[in-house]
Amino acid sequence: MAGAVDPAAARVLERLPHAVIGVDGLQVVFANEQARTLLGEDVVGTGAELSKRSPLGRLAAQLSGGPRVRRRSVVRLRGNVVVHATGIAGTAGDPSFLVLEDLTEQQEHTAVMEEFIRNAAHQLRTPLTGIAAAVEVLQAGAKEIPHERDRFLDHVEQHARRLTRITRGFLMLARAELGEEIRIQRIALGPLLAELAALARPAPGVELTVECPPDLTAPAEGELLHEALTAIVENAVLHTSTGSIRLAAGEDGDSVRISVTDTGGGVPEEHADRIFDPFFRTPGHGDGFGLGLAIAAQAVAAMDGELTVANVDGGAQFTVRLPSARPGR
Repeated sequence: MAGAVDPAAARVLERLPHAVIGVDGLQVVFANEQARTLLGEDVVGTGAELSKRSPLGRLAAQLSGGPRVRRRSVVRLRGNVVVHATGIAGTAGDPSFLVLEDLTEQQEHTAVMEEFIRNAAHQLRTPLTGIAAAVEVLQAGAKEIPHERDRFLDHVEQHARRLTRITRGFLMLARAELGEEIRIQRIALGPLLAELAALARPAPGVELTVECPPDLTAPAEGELLHEALTAIVENAVLHTSTGSIRLAAGEDGDSVRISVTDTGGGVPEEHADRIFDPFFRTPGHGDGFGLGLAIAAQAVAAMDGELTVANVDGGAQFTVRLPSARPGR
């Protein structure tokens, strides 16, 4: 049959890491396992015919009477599959071949990295903007008024600390991704939760409380735990316009439990499976939402802990669980 693939050649093509499709005109005469898995039997099964309007059909048509090898090009197929496609024209009754390198995962990774950079820039912009604004007010004359000077210098200090924590958090997460060891220490939770409550800016009328045994500690990396809990508290503040926000910690069996409970309406069911996905943002709650909770989840996981969320009493409860800090455990 014209365009048939030699059995010995077919065995070699089956072993290639890329998808290979043999075509006689537009008719598929061969497809290795990689091609069948990538595109489906309905598209590249033996005897199937490529659509003239499809990207692969157009590429196959260009092989007739064209150059022996067509330059590799990026082609987007159905189902958001992206491939590098190279066409090799057939000769003397041999079929033409399309060689496809699957770029889908690489493209998705690139998109995630681009989104990460955009969201990271947003997170960094907030403290930088606060510092710049405070400096501008000081230079405009506030530095000559002692109480005003002290107030705005305090703003600069708070934003600088926030900027430092964010930067350190990114660096520590990067080291964790590379498998570097994270330094775990016993962190006093009472002072930490009190600091987070003092820095939070809930809506007018929203009550913010802290409940924590005075001597409770948890094994954690200080900066990572601070950044994770900061993100969770900020999320509660963002979504709670009335009612209360409660920060609580305690021992629960062989773990230490730290929870942030709000009355902000809870997590919509359709978002529950994605709330900790990198860069997922709840519609209508600002461009920057999506990085904080993702970093919180990664930070907690890096400390061998677990971050979960549940809807309770008209709100959401985010719970961090870390191994118990009791001696001998």
